[in-house]
Amino acid sequence: MSQRTVPSITNIPNCKASQPIKETALVVEGGGQRGIFTAGVLDSWLAQDFNPFSILIGTSAGAQNLSTYMTRQLGHAKRSIMQLSRHSDFFSIKRSFTKRNAMDLDWYFDRVSEPEYQLNMQCAENQLVNRQLLFSATNLNGFHPTFLEPTAGNWLTMLKASSALPYLYKKGVAIGSDHYVDGGVALPIPIQEAYNRGAKKIIVLRTAPTDRNVGYPWARKLKSLLCKSNKCPKVLDIITGYENAYNQAINFIQQPPEDAQVIEISPPTKLASRILGSSDKALMADYELGVEVGQAFLQSQSAQLFTMH
Repeated sequence: MSQRTVPSITNIPNCKASQPIKETALVVEGGGQRGIFTAGVLDSWLAQDFNPFSILIGTSAGAQNLSTYMTRQLGHAKRSIMQLSRHSDFFSIKRSFTKRNAMDLDWYFDRVSEPEYQLNMQCAENQLVNRQLLFSATNLNGFHPTFLEPTAGNWLTMLKASSALPYLYKKGVAIGSDHYVDGGVALPIPIQEAYNRGAKKIIVLRTAPTDRNVGYPWARKLKSLLCKSNKCPKVLDIITGYENAYNQAINFIQQPPEDAQVIEISPPTKLASRILGSSDKALMADYELGVEVGQAFLQSQSAQLFTMH
């Protein structure tokens, strides 16, 4: 594999607002720690000051990656995944058999609020001028998709709602009178939403190779964990709905409407990292692969669609 130029976290671009191109969108899939591939792609774009999108929609880990893309904190997502998501305080499957959450999002977002991991909200607000940023979440009342629009005041709450895996974070995240969990449950790849909001040129950032349209592996893992209990029928309903939505998104990507152009950016092979429990070596390899893929895209003819008004 060719030598990769990995951007440095100290090389943080300025926060001056850029002018987006109308009817362009970036849709970012989740995937847990596999989102470090996405972090590499977006860091390579930040290093080249590439953000032409007027609509940005992220799901779960995709929403977290879009957050640091909009705050222009190069290297921030990589560091959060490698340090916070691998910490024993964040995830322990043993806790799922108690009243505690196996995935301790409270601990995670308490850490994100600390100076070392804090998001630059002022920079994000600058970048949101003439842009729309959405985090997808799933309303526990009926498991319907919802699109949350973060502001500086509610950003972390919206991000937390988009990232809360059902049953691993048991009650979901309260917003108003409703509770929300991971956006990927109801709408794994929200590309149709970008189109419905007027986008005609859409980039979809995936964490699975194009020829491995396997969806969220968490669905099968959740089934194996809970189907020994009386929760299994409900879990099966959730997974069935998820699989149907996933297949609809793949069909849209492969056969978009005549007035839309869709570019799928995905890893060339199965990533070394997993949803949770990845090694440092696997995470670093996938991050560097993302950087390489992101740089290759910027040098391709497809990128020209997003650099011309």
